[in-house]
Amino acid sequence: MTTNLKKFFNQRDDKVIVLSIKPQYADLILAKIKTVEFRRTWAAEDVNTIAIYASSPIQRIVGLVKVEETLKVRPSKLWKICSEHSGGLTKRELLNYFNGKSLCNAVLLKDAVKFKQAIDPNKFIENFYPPQSFQYLNLSQVNQLKKLISDDKS
Repeated sequence: MTTNLKKFFNQRDDKVIVLSIKPQYADLILAKIKTVEFRRTWAAEDVNTIAIYASSPIQRIVGLVKVEETLKVRPSKLWKICSEHSGGLTKRELLNYFNGKSLCNAVLLKDAVKFKQAIDPNKFIENFYPPQSFQYLNLSQVNQLKKLISDDKS
């Protein structure tokens, strides 16, 4: 595994999730342009690493990104966060997405790495079905993902 990918899997207790993201936003994250992801719901456990699943039509794991910080904020604070961290949304899109929510999740991202070859999640997750929001990976799945990345020399 290359040095720039080792930071994604440095501790046994790191929490890794697969996060479904529309391809246009996945591309912006992997290009390090979009550095915040907004979610109506978020993981109960601390998450260190996100395996980015680009949804249809790609339907593959396309890269990894580290979670710098997770913020739970009121909708009135969202636009400032979006503007400061290149959220990739208009103010109207952002507020419409969180319509009716009293608290919103802003996940600050860092150290994105795009894979040379996108990975079919079925290669390391049995009976994979794209998560509505996210899916935790167990240690065995993380180790299998590491091997697939290492084999690809991403």
